[in-house]
Amino acid sequence: MRARLSVFGLAMLAGIPEPAALASDAYETVVIAPPGKAAGEAELSASELRQIPGAQGDGGKALENLPGVARPGLAGGELVVWGAAPEETRIVVDGMEIPVLYHVGALRSVIHGGFLRTLTLVPGGYGAEYGRGLGGLVRMTTRAPPVERYQGEVDVDVLDASFEAGAAVGDGGGVLAAGRIGYLDRILGGALSSDTRRLFPLPRYRDFQGKTVVPLREDERIEVIFLNSSDASSISNTSASPSSAARQDRNQSFSRLGVRYVRTFADGGGASLTSFVGWDQTQRQEVAGLGSADETITSMVLGLRGEYGAPLSPRLTLVVGFDGMVQLANVQRSGSPTLPPREGDIVAFGQPMSGGTGADAWSASIGNLAPYTAPEIILGRWRLLPSLRFDGFFISPDRSTPKNGVTPRAASSRLLWSPAPRLAIAHQTRSWLRESLELGLYHQAPSPSDLSAVFGSPTLGLAHALHVVAGADMDIGQHFTVQPTLFYRRMWDLVMRNPAPSPPLAQALVQDGVGRAFGAQLLVKFAPHPVFSGWLAYTVGRSERRHSFESSYRLFDQDQTHVFTFVGSASTRGFVVGTRFRLATGMPRTPVIGSYLDATTGQYQPIFGQQNSIRLPVFYALDLRIEKHFRRRSVDIVPYLEILNLTNHTNVEEFAYDEQFASRSNITGLPILALAGVSVRL
Repeated sequence: MRARLSVFGLAMLAGIPEPAALASDAYETVVIAPPGKAAGEAELSASELRQIPGAQGDGGKALENLPGVARPGLAGGELVVWGAAPEETRIVVDGMEIPVLYHVGALRSVIHGGFLRTLTLVPGGYGAEYGRGLGGLVRMTTRAPPVERYQGEVDVDVLDASFEAGAAVGDGGGVLAAGRIGYLDRILGGALSSDTRRLFPLPRYRDFQGKTVVPLREDERIEVIFLNSSDASSISNTSASPSSAARQDRNQSFSRLGVRYVRTFADGGGASLTSFVGWDQTQRQEVAGLGSADETITSMVLGLRGEYGAPLSPRLTLVVGFDGMVQLANVQRSGSPTLPPREGDIVAFGQPMSGGTGADAWSASIGNLAPYTAPEIILGRWRLLPSLRFDGFFISPDRSTPKNGVTPRAASSRLLWSPAPRLAIAHQTRSWLRESLELGLYHQAPSPSDLSAVFGSPTLGLAHALHVVAGADMDIGQHFTVQPTLFYRRMWDLVMRNPAPSPPLAQALVQDGVGRAFGAQLLVKFAPHPVFSGWLAYTVGRSERRHSFESSYRLFDQDQTHVFTFVGSASTRGFVVGTRFRLATGMPRTPVIGSYLDATTGQYQPIFGQQNSIRLPVFYALDLRIEKHFRRRSVDIVPYLEILNLTNHTNVEEFAYDEQFASRSNITGLPILALAGVSVRL
């Protein structure tokens, strides 16, 4: 059945115009690390973040339109970059690592778009200053408070209500704050079909960001940054049969408080020191048939990062620093060992889970300290950046075997050292052509939730990856830039579920997984122009994984062979018209070829074919944004209309089966949605 048109109204009130706010970025011109962009790296400015059609002015949502990023599913919230699992990509805000980029459902990012100055995606091959991940890097920098007077903005729309405010304080100081409260669960529920609501979480979320800048001297300042985010969502499938009931409740929150010291020197060098403390909490309750799972993770996070860079000669710049973080986690879990499913598990959507249950409560301390050095050498047209990061990891779960009566528990602590050499080479062949090559080793510690003696393995160590990235930057004419990139990532010692029917004690998870991802991407960007702007992004790739003892690879659960995005806008006489078109290969699924009745539970269970041998249908959607700018004295009035899925195409987001797994149906995505509103800026 075709979905109906849903139209919503909204209003927006604002303070100082955006250009005035951006003028305050004079605070943020300190560059310590050597200049130069990695192959495949893409950066979006504040103005681009706010104007992309379909992103509703949200910086994190804009990231989905860059090459190398897989289209998230309807449930959203997962960032898949060049075939890396979501937990393998690091997200950093002003030097502070945060656990997630999106609120549950991925309709909003956890950082207000007006709080950001730039957002940079490095899909792979990033430098020695960052680590602890096998995948890519998302680096966000916050903008500075206004340098004069004050500014303010309030937004109210169908998704949420938000604000942004800033003020100059004293000579060169200032404060900046932003926040948001979501209420989509109360509004959008009526626009979705019952099948779609089975898959799409209607979240309740809020976030807050604050920043204070205190100048010490003309070349010296201290910044205090606070970040907070919280989510609650629920998905349910009501059924007359208890064996077919399904429900998932999820709550997640995090906060970060950081202090950063920055100083610049007359010779062009600089130094920075960032310390932060944070708290993370995740609660997840899931029911699938007669199986259930309940997990709570609370963590305290401590981080310290320092960096110093100075030009030693016109041809040599030296950067040295250290990067450290400690996570102290407490975990409680009970229920089915197979809920929620892990990457690589063969399951069908809504499949009833049954079988054994367990319970465990444990704590784990995971620390990382990594000194690094990254000299930059200029030899004519060549730029060489040989860097070395020396990772030291401390992994200490409090129990090596399951709890057994009054038997004293034995911890399982270990200290692991892993060098991570990396090399970046760039060559300026012509004034319009630059080639680059990056390669390096990367390491990642296990998650505290995987160190259980009942549900995981306390002896898990480090996973490793090799990145090889080659690309070029070409300036074509006055406005076009073309960036082709080739990439290859090899991973080993990945954590996977033990395939044995009855795993040995404290070995529910094993570290024998290997993986690979390879492909190419293209970014064609139309540079700033009085009338036109936009870009075209295309990625073709393949991501595969397997146990080390298996002879052949299988597709990664979130593999997407082709991802194409076009974003463009044109402005004339106060009108701005923008459009976005997305096309993506459907994610792999394992076919159900039959079923059988489990006599012990009275439930039908599926019989599967070859793992990940079929796919969801191809996804495509066209979005449109139209706005008109009016100027009335000191007031900017901008009425606008944004339409998502303009063609009302029915995109299949998941396959669903009846209770006997005899027939298959489609769960479709969001229908055409129209968001109408007005922006008023003083």
